Amino acid sequence: MSLQKYRADIQGETKLNGSIPFYASWMGGPSLALIRLCPIDMPETSPRTVYITGEPDTYFSIPAAITVKRKTVKGFVMCDEQGYTFHPNKF
Repeated sequence: MSLQKYRADIQGETKLNGSIPFYASWMGGPSLALIRLCPIDMPETSPRTVYITGEPDTYFSIPAAITVKRKTVKGFVMCDEQGYTFHPNKF
């Protein structure tokens, strides 16, 4: 089963932090599908492709997942003036 929930049709502009968003072209406007070269808020982790796994649960965060060493890490994506950043869920 794939992590990606939405197809990635349209490439967006590269953000200041180097992240590149891709959008699904739907009725009602484009929806964020994945982010390439997204910075990760984890020690010793290089930028990766982040897959959007669902609809935003709040105004500030979008559920997402990445793969690190063949394991799925769930978390959320946040956006600021620099661009998108992935934050893993913490227990």
